[in-house]
Amino acid sequence: MEGDWGHISVDNIEFSNLPVDTPATTIDKSHAYFGNLALSVFDNNATGTADHSKNNVEYAETELGNKINGALTSSMTLQPGESKEVTFVLSWYFPNRPLSYKGSEWNKPLPPNSPAIGNMYSNWYNSSLDVAQQLHENYAELAKETHTFHNTYYNQTTLPYWLVQRVMMPISTLATETCQWWATDKFWAWEGVGSCEGTCTYVWGYAQSMAALFPELERNLREKTDYSVSLREDGAILSRNDEHGVLIDGHASVILHMYREHLMSKNNFFLSRNWDKIKRSLQYIINEDDNEDGLIVKTQPNTYDISFNGANTYVGALYLAALRAGEKMAYIMKDTVAANYYKKIYTAGSENTMDRLWNGEYFYQDVDEKEYPKYQYGKGCLSDQLFGQTWASLYRLGDIYPTDAINKALRSIWKFNWTNDVKAQSEAHLPERYYAHAGEPGLFICTWPYSKHPGEDGVRYRDEVWTGIEYQVATEMIKRDMIDEGLAIVKAIHSRYDGKKHNPWNEIECGDHYARAMASYGILQAVQGYWYDGPKGIMGFDPKLRKDDFTGFFNAAEGWGNISQTRKNNKQVNCVEVKFGRLYLDKLQINLPAGTGINNIKASLNNQDIAVSAANTNGYTEISLNGLQMRLGDKLQITFE
Repeated sequence: MEGDWGHISVDNIEFSNLPVDTPATTIDKSHAYFGNLALSVFDNNATGTADHSKNNVEYAETELGNKINGALTSSMTLQPGESKEVTFVLSWYFPNRPLSYKGSEWNKPLPPNSPAIGNMYSNWYNSSLDVAQQLHENYAELAKETHTFHNTYYNQTTLPYWLVQRVMMPISTLATETCQWWATDKFWAWEGVGSCEGTCTYVWGYAQSMAALFPELERNLREKTDYSVSLREDGAILSRNDEHGVLIDGHASVILHMYREHLMSKNNFFLSRNWDKIKRSLQYIINEDDNEDGLIVKTQPNTYDISFNGANTYVGALYLAALRAGEKMAYIMKDTVAANYYKKIYTAGSENTMDRLWNGEYFYQDVDEKEYPKYQYGKGCLSDQLFGQTWASLYRLGDIYPTDAINKALRSIWKFNWTNDVKAQSEAHLPERYYAHAGEPGLFICTWPYSKHPGEDGVRYRDEVWTGIEYQVATEMIKRDMIDEGLAIVKAIHSRYDGKKHNPWNEIECGDHYARAMASYGILQAVQGYWYDGPKGIMGFDPKLRKDDFTGFFNAAEGWGNISQTRKNNKQVNCVEVKFGRLYLDKLQINLPAGTGINNIKASLNNQDIAVSAANTNGYTEISLNGLQMRLGDKLQITFE
């Protein structure tokens, strides 16, 4: 017992790679598997027994491989109707981490005394008891912040509860062994638990969740991996932490990430210090487009574990979106020469795509099937054909192709690739792996509505259902007001991972807790019509559901909280309330009902009137707030008569 809390600690936990007869006193604390556990209770009246089987109260020790049955007891007396709370804590401290094998050797067992790196928390704590001690000292504040986040996100919202649940569940991946934060302050991850190493650019290219909720970790990944060890002199970004060559979809995604990470920063410093590297990476992908016509036709290794050949919009839309992001970043950096260069190629690519890849219903692949007979999708309808447009829509890069073509392509994906029951398709064309079963709904990766299904010669994984693709397609559908269709796709995932058949927090692809599923957060951004530019201090929202009575969640560079909109009695009221951290807000962008004027506007901060102005611009009503600095607990209210 120590102070006003009790504990039992267990040191030097034995794993299979340590010999059973190793004395505890001789274990090397630098060993990859060294660590300890502690059981604690925050109760000054608790009693502890180190080994209750032998009545050892203070101390017990045994050789590794043997068990010790320790216990903590907290007693209380309750009157009728009375309740009390006692907090038990299981804390751990495993400061070292085995270095992972690379490439094809990743799944081999590690030998004893293998080299190790540290976990980030080894810089903050010295033992499992130290973890428990610091938790005890800060418990009230940590509990308050945890409950505040839960209430802000889950309870203070008018969105369907199942929807906000499903959006958040894949984020638990960050707390699994998919993800690692090393003592060197480097974030590193698998694709899924133990499956495919190196924070690969193309799978993590779908993920939106970490960037929204932990933007500093995303900036870490960009600066300590993608634009550090993985960046070559010619601008190529290797796909797996300095390994495995370039996968072109992942390369384009990293450029898009850089613009997103800029938007989730409080100033331009992140972009400024990386701009020269970003330009190099843009030039690399432009060089893949030999004649700068906005189409890449050479071999394109990608996330389907094959390579596409010939022009297509899976890679092509990502390429054009990356050019658009490059143009935006160039203007911010006052590099107008680069901005005009990227715009010229982007404009040509958009026009040439419509000429070569549009069949009137969806975008196909222009490939010589005699020269490349395997692993292409040709005339097929690929669910991912507008992946780059999803990026462009989330981060206001504009419509890459004509709006009508984008809308038609989305309706074709819904028509040809979506089903309420995968049974018939799965029986006709056996999937390589089953992620949706008979009786379950899902969105297939690719179908061939106007040509023969190519079987095993087609794009790999064609007959599978991946939640990461489902989320990104549904995001774009919701952004385009195909709200029922988009929500149906998300509800399908929720029904497949309902807790009866699968772990709701473990969306599986090539491994458990798969990173691609963190595309889920795009759904929240789409359904709220949410937009944020941290350096400029701009926030916007235009809810797709319950426009007359909406409350949702916002996340920003330095804080988070609630946003709301009500329409009643010829008034529209929009509010922003900071529940954690702080928020710099210079402009708020909203949409008003038809016929509502912008002259009769009132604004208040914490019920104190403030001076604002409003103007209609770029399809929004924009309220200028004169560089408002909002702190924890502040509530901004804008009222239009």
